[in-house]
Amino acid sequence: ATTRSREVGHRRTARPKMLSLASSYTAFGFAPGAAAAVLPARRVMIAAASHPAMSATGTETLDFTGGALRNNKDLTDTDLTRMGRRARPNIDWSNLRARLEVEFGFKEEELKQYDDVSKADLLKGYEMMQLCRQFENACNQAYMQGHIRGFMHLDNGQEAIPALIADAIKPGDKAVSYYREHTHALAKGVSPDAIMAELWAKDGGTCRGTGGSMHIYDKETNFQGGWALVCEQLPYAAGAARSILLDRQLDPDGTKDDDRIAVVFVGEGGAQNGRMAECLNAAAKENLPLLFIVIDNGRAINTFTPDVAANNDVFEQGQHYGVPGIRVDGGSMEQTLKTGRAVVDYVRKKGPAIMQVHTYRFQGHSPADPEHERGRKDEKKWARAEADPIKLFEADEAASGLDLDGALKSVKAVVKQSLDFARESPPPPAELAKEL
Repeated sequence: ATTRSREVGHRRTARPKMLSLASSYTAFGFAPGAAAAVLPARRVMIAAASHPAMSATGTETLDFTGGALRNNKDLTDTDLTRMGRRARPNIDWSNLRARLEVEFGFKEEELKQYDDVSKADLLKGYEMMQLCRQFENACNQAYMQGHIRGFMHLDNGQEAIPALIADAIKPGDKAVSYYREHTHALAKGVSPDAIMAELWAKDGGTCRGTGGSMHIYDKETNFQGGWALVCEQLPYAAGAARSILLDRQLDPDGTKDDDRIAVVFVGEGGAQNGRMAECLNAAAKENLPLLFIVIDNGRAINTFTPDVAANNDVFEQGQHYGVPGIRVDGGSMEQTLKTGRAVVDYVRKKGPAIMQVHTYRFQGHSPADPEHERGRKDEKKWARAEADPIKLFEADEAASGLDLDGALKSVKAVVKQSLDFARESPPPPAELAKEL
């Protein structure tokens, strides 16, 4: 197991005591030209991950090509592209399989069931990704036209995650999300009409227009928000998982076949919050059926997460508590589905787990906050060609023979219907304010 762990990069004890700066940068997802210095591992970690410094001009960021402090605004398109901050991780199914075996305890015979995803399921996953992309594009346009107001956060570039939710999460499972949750609600089965109407602040919305973009809630599909504050959703998700155990305790006969779980979404930046440790401890102590999905897009709002986080390997946070974790490339829908199915099955049968999904978010934090989009044209051009899960799947051999055009046509009709519904839905009645 120790040898196998070294191959997959699992155990801290298997890491070398001395690391070069180049290897450390690579481990953190950076791609500097060259670095010859060799430092003790702890000093390398500090050098590579924690160099924010406040000055009169704002937060400064370490330029890894030369080791000098420079303001974020001084980094050019070429700098960002060369630094490769969101280069896709080099993870294939054999790596993921090995980690599932070592960390999650899957046996070879068990893993075989996850080796293949049927053509029908791949088409469903693609259709969900396109539904999310087209829906978010429509939201962005409606926002610019003034139909949607207030805060709104789009999910473009991260569609492999809702594809997984639609594939592996059941209607009875409880889902708790953060403020970038339109696509999670769609994947959980919430009506696109009701979601869009909620964004338009109309009475036909999931919360009758009173919640808005960040507070989608739907009792029928067990979608429990939509929480605006960073990491606010984590304790509620732990409570949702605990309620499942309580149901089983109160009615053991009626719940003998109950395999429900709770799933919670959190960003890799938000996962640095103390609530994450608190909920991991609670999940481990009570063996809660709770899946932590860490959406790792490299940015905590506008901040490059590696600039403020000592360790970006959130999937390893559970080691202290005995909670297994795994990281997958969200650019590959097929690998995300394979890995996600295995991890979800683990949570159903054994207990909590962490799944970190490496993604690239195309939009800024919100349409109203475009500042950090300046100077990213080359980077985003690269990302749309190299990190778009939709385009990557379309170019993959697995997509051959699938009616992709038909799927796209179908979801465009669904999105148009949601816009029509939102437009025609009346505003909330004045007396609703009294109920609130």
